Amino acid sequence: MSNRQTDPATTDPVEELRYEPVAPKYRSVQMVTATLAYAALAALALLLLLADSPWWCVAAEAFIVISLIVNLTILRKAYLYKGYALREHDITYRSGVIFPKITTVPFSRIQQVSISRNPVTSYFGLCALDVVNGAQDLSSLSLKGLTIERAEEIKNLVTQRLHNDYD
Repeated sequence: MSNRQTDPATTDPVEELRYEPVAPKYRSVQMVTATLAYAALAALALLLLLADSPWWCVAAEAFIVISLIVNLTILRKAYLYKGYALREHDITYRSGVIFPKITTVPFSRIQQVSISRNPVTSYFGLCALDVVNGAQDLSSLSLKGLTIERAEEIKNLVTQRLHNDYD
């Protein structure tokens, strides 16, 4: 492996990479997950309302419904921003709308690659690719919203790159 000096003017900035979008079904996963979380909160507030009927329980229910609507609106925009890019020596993941975050992990720092699923993502046929690196402050990267086939392809590519770097 070489370590040649590069000119920043000729290097592709991570902001200008061509990001692969996550699977379209991932928008549904986010909507269902958020709706289930808010439904649990609303049920709890409803139980408090049935037990005792102060005005603050009604206000809490209204706040939960408004928060759900705002969250679902933001999730629609967040889906469009999420994406990943594979380059020769690293993998980059972009997420966040209000607080954008771009994380790049060099293949040489990766210690473990695994695929994870939960009940909602399994229902939609999606999964997340979890990449653990050697950094202490950014100990992992999770590429969410991948199809199982695409996650396996990326996992095999990263694993192959790791084997080539150690040989």
